[in-house]
Amino acid sequence: MANRLIAPLLYPVVLLRREWHRLLDRFLANRSGPFSESIRLHSSLVYILPTRAGMIFTILLLVLLIGSINYTISLGFMLTFLLAGLGNVAMLMTWRNMAGLKLKGMGAKPVFAGEVAKFAIQLENDTNDRRYAITLPNDSMPDETVDIPSGELVLLHFNCHTKSRGLLNPGRIRIETEFPVGLFVAWTWVDLDMRALIYPAPSGKKNTTVPVSCQSGEGLAEGSGLEDFAGLNKYQAGDPWQRISWKMVARTDELFSKKFTGGQPELEWIDWFVLDEASVERRLSIMSAMILDAQKAGRLYGLRMPNIEIKPDNGAQHRHECLKALALYNIEDTSHVH
Repeated sequence: MANRLIAPLLYPVVLLRREWHRLLDRFLANRSGPFSESIRLHSSLVYILPTRAGMIFTILLLVLLIGSINYTISLGFMLTFLLAGLGNVAMLMTWRNMAGLKLKGMGAKPVFAGEVAKFAIQLENDTNDRRYAITLPNDSMPDETVDIPSGELVLLHFNCHTKSRGLLNPGRIRIETEFPVGLFVAWTWVDLDMRALIYPAPSGKKNTTVPVSCQSGEGLAEGSGLEDFAGLNKYQAGDPWQRISWKMVARTDELFSKKFTGGQPELEWIDWFVLDEASVERRLSIMSAMILDAQKAGRLYGLRMPNIEIKPDNGAQHRHECLKALALYNIEDTSHVH
């Protein structure tokens, strides 16, 4: 009965709270980006409010002021105005510690769905003043705090949990500082237009039970054969690490890949059309597991999907291209992917 009587009285408060959050979100959306390039924190992007300690400090000043007025204590007025002046200086220093920094989103390395994507933000201090105790609050890990010397760059990191494949946008990020005395907190909300590529989570289904399209090679081939050693080539990004000549590394401190001639090895096609899984996400997960298995075994493998065909190869770059094709299947906005 009491709840029924109180509920109508609280309804206007709920409406006001919703309207306040809506206006605040619109205010931040108009100012906080997204910014595709680096952004300097001008005065309009840095906000400041008292902390809990700052509120207690303010109440203390009011009590001192009222007591000084009531009892006409000259020393009380002097102490009150001195503390108020120190508070104003602290507020200005806190705001200046944040204002003028340049921020740039550095993105995150690709991960599989269900893992944690670790994003990085670059902070540049191109002023003559050192910046202290710049903090990025984290929900899933301890807050990261850095000092930024004059003319230096530092990185701040934060984690985002992933649930599904595709592109993960962390949205607006809060960066703050309470330096020097903790009476005020200056902060900013910015959307640095970052995306993380999320691969499909590999299925637990064993690859040996999954149909695979294979093709046997004929004749001689250079570079990808497995029989006769034919020399060395300069190492290229994406070459299988199993073919690195470690003897040449010890002699020259340079990386060389072994080249072979011989029969063309059997090519393995990870084929969308061979799998009989009805669910699209289930099929992508199985293909992700097949890619990892073929890469680990050092086999040459290719990928066939609707409107996509990646020729058989092996190596880190090839693995990334195949997994990226799975991650972005039927996703329209791929402008942030590299």
